[in-house]
Amino acid sequence: MAQPTCPHCDGLLLPFELPEAGGWDTPFHMACFNDDCPYYRRGWQRMEERYGVKSSYRYRLDPVTGRASSIAVWSPEALRDRIIDAEVSTEEDSE
Repeated sequence: MAQPTCPHCDGLLLPFELPEAGGWDTPFHMACFNDDCPYYRRGWQRMEERYGVKSSYRYRLDPVTGRASSIAVWSPEALRDRIIDAEVSTEEDSE
């Protein structure tokens, strides 16, 4: 199965861990972490104009439902510490 890509920049979507008490059907979602993605880049201005906050959003995909939405980020580094390393996960699964 091909790894999903962002419809805004064609970048690969990366899995990231969700909070345990979030109420989702899966422990992770997929998101575009490309800082050059036009969706993410224009989000800074839109969030400032609409809500008066210094934040943006990234394209997100729920792998269980296939539903796409945005996820708010407060900095370019936000959520990066939750990215799941697919190689580490694969190695742990095979042990």
